[in-house]
Amino acid sequence: MRFLMRQRPSDGDRERFLYTLKALARSLGADPRNPKWTSNGSLEIDIFVPTREDFLLYLAAVEPLGTVDFWRDLNVAPKHMDENELISEAREYFNDERYWECHETLEGLWRTLSGDEKRFLQGVILVCAAFVHHQKSEDGVALGVLRRARPQLEWDQPMYHGIDVPELRRSVSDILRQEEFSSFVI
Repeated sequence: MRFLMRQRPSDGDRERFLYTLKALARSLGADPRNPKWTSNGSLEIDIFVPTREDFLLYLAAVEPLGTVDFWRDLNVAPKHMDENELISEAREYFNDERYWECHETLEGLWRTLSGDEKRFLQGVILVCAAFVHHQKSEDGVALGVLRRARPQLEWDQPMYHGIDVPELRRSVSDILRQEEFSSFVI
């Protein structure tokens, strides 16, 4: 089973915190993967375990190390939502620096689209992917993905389901120009 969790270390020492989380996971038969750091110092990580009870045991073991922002069972199918609800949920994920979840949420919708809308949404998905790489300290890869995203962020209206399109393009262009990531909201 696969779970996603985000936790903020109480002492701020990222290296020691990650090492401790991984050691605890392995001692309990869990497999921690894909660590990603947010701009506020929280760690988002996938935890693979045999059962839900094993994950809850792991969660109890790591709770004293810092605040658990959230956790999510990735084995549960998402509820059915219409396009507006999906994009609203994706925007919330993006704005909370939950880029992987934003990417996954938008991908299902993207598969059903065509034409300019599909291309635009592909650009947004690539922006999410770039930020996931940034959270994994892979900024060279992240900038490359962002360069691929930028030309796709064209839309003939200033808003797309609440996303300020010119502001999105400006934020992406600023990161590319400065070659330095900074979080922004959509």
